[in-house]
Amino acid sequence: MSYSVKLRSVLTAGLLSVSCIAMAEAASVDDLGKSLTPVGAERAGNADGTIPEWAGGITTPPAGWTVGQPRVNPYAGDAKLFSIDGSNVDQYKDKLSEGQIALIKRYPGYRMDVYPTRRSCAYPERVYERTKANVAETKMDESGHITAGYGGFPFPIPTTGWEVIQNHRSAYRGYGVISSPAMAVMQGGDRYILNVGDQVSYTPQYDPKTTSFADTKGFRGKFIYTQTQPAASVGGVLLVHEYYNGRKESWGYIPGLRRVKQAPNAAYDNPVPGQDGLRTFDQTFMFNGDGDRYDWKLVGKKELYVPYNAWALKDQKLKLKDIVGPDYPNRDLIRYELHRVWVVEATVKPGIRNVLPRRTFYVDEDSWTIVLADLYDTKGNLWRTQENSLYVASELPACVTAADFYFDLSAGRYIADNMILGNATENYLAGASVDGERFTPSSLRQTGMR
Repeated sequence: MSYSVKLRSVLTAGLLSVSCIAMAEAASVDDLGKSLTPVGAERAGNADGTIPEWAGGITTPPAGWTVGQPRVNPYAGDAKLFSIDGSNVDQYKDKLSEGQIALIKRYPGYRMDVYPTRRSCAYPERVYERTKANVAETKMDESGHITAGYGGFPFPIPTTGWEVIQNHRSAYRGYGVISSPAMAVMQGGDRYILNVGDQVSYTPQYDPKTTSFADTKGFRGKFIYTQTQPAASVGGVLLVHEYYNGRKESWGYIPGLRRVKQAPNAAYDNPVPGQDGLRTFDQTFMFNGDGDRYDWKLVGKKELYVPYNAWALKDQKLKLKDIVGPDYPNRDLIRYELHRVWVVEATVKPGIRNVLPRRTFYVDEDSWTIVLADLYDTKGNLWRTQENSLYVASELPACVTAADFYFDLSAGRYIADNMILGNATENYLAGASVDGERFTPSSLRQTGMR
C-alpha cells in the first residue's frame, strides 16, 4: 500500500499561516488568564460548540484519593458520539492527520471512538504565574537554545514553530517523578519484546528551590533508568543529562562488566538500540533533543480528533495483552476528542542529511504537548506516525502521558511506550525525595548493585 504525501492546498496552508500570524500579533501578556488561558490557549470554545470554553480544568484529585490508588475516571459516564473507521474516514478527513487516515485505511478493524470534548488540563498557580513572567523573561540564543526564563511554559504566545516545540519540551509534569514505565516492541503476530524499568527523573526548572534560570545550572532535565525486565538485562542502568544548550550526555552501567561507560550518539536520527530500527532517539516522547537540524514553520491552528482524557489506559487491572494487539493498540481503550492543535512543520535544513527529512507535529493548545506527529521519508512518503494519549495527573495538577505509540507504516509494526502496567509505581509527587545532585556517573554502579 502506498503512503504518498497528500499535500495541503496552497490556499489552506496560506489561510492557516495568516490566521496564526494575526493571532500572535494581536495577543499580549495581558490576555493571559483572560481571553487566553493562563498558559496561552484560546479560552473560548469554537463556533458550533463542539469544543467548549476552558473553565479551569481538573485542579484537585477525587475526594479520598491518594498516590498509588487506582485512577478515577471523571468522564466514565460519557457516551460515545460516533466512531471513525474505514467506512466513513473520508467524511472526517478534514479533522484527521494523514497518519490517522493511513492507519484506518491500512488495518481492517482499526477505528477511532470519538467522545465529547473535555478541556480538562490544568496546572498549579505557580506555573501560571511563571508562564506569564516568561513572556518578558524567556530568551533564546541564535542557535535556538533557551538562556533565560524558568518555572513555566517559555512561550505562551508563540510566533515560531520552534517556540511551540520548546513549550512541549518544557511542559510541567512534576519536578521529581518516580515511575516504572513499560515499553513493548511489537514484532508481528503476538510476539513482542517487553522492557520494564524503574525510573527517577528530575526537572530543575520546576524545583521550588529554583528562583532563576541560573539555578538550573544549565540542566533541562536528568533521569536514571534501572532495567527490571527482560531477565537478560536486569540491573542495567542508564543515566541521561539533557542541557538547555542542546547537548545531551548519557552513561550506561553494564552488570556483566561491572563498569560504567559513556554511551555514544544518543541523539538525533540515530536508531535507539533494542527497538528494531522502529524509532530514532529524537522520536522519543514525540520529539526529543536539539532542533538545530530543522527549519521550523508555524503553520497555524487546526481542529483535530486527538487522543485525550485516557483514563481507560490507567486501569490498574490492565495487563500488556489488554493494551497491545498484533497491529495496533486495543481500540476500546483509546478515547478521541475534538481539540484545537498548533500545526508545526519541520523540514531538514539544506545540506543536512536525515532519515526523517520532514515532520508535521500537532500540539495540543491546552497542554503544549505533541499529541500527533507524521514523519516522512527521503522520497516524501509518509513513513511513520506517532500518537500520544493524555490524561490529568490531578495531584499535580498537569496533563501527562498515559501511553504513547510509534507506528512504522513500512514495517507494519509499532512500539507502545510509557505504559504503567498493573500496580507499577507512578508517583508524580516524589520531588521532595529526589536528590537532584545524585544524577552522576559515579552513582550508576551503586544503583545497579542494589
